[in-house]
Amino acid sequence: MTKMEEVKTVKGYIVPLPRSRDDMAARVAIAEGDVEYHIVPRGAGIDLGSHLNAYVVVEGLVREQEGSMLMQVRNYRLDDAFEHEWYDDEDEE
Repeated sequence: MTKMEEVKTVKGYIVPLPRSRDDMAARVAIAEGDVEYHIVPRGAGIDLGSHLNAYVVVEGLVREQEGSMLMQVRNYRLDDAFEHEWYDDEDEE
């Protein structure tokens, strides 16, 4: 791990990114508030593209590169409980 990298846990929605001609370019990101973490398409990060719009908890190495936050995923967990809590709150009104 370099000085610029840090292990971080990110919680957010999986969103698509514009296609690139570069096969190693990120295809999806995790949107956590106003920050998008572009997922490096290696290891566990490869699977996230099949779960677009899902709420996820991701742990991995994060670094900034050319103004973007890049994340190499170590592990992740789809968290549909977050969505159910949101719907439950709305039903109570």
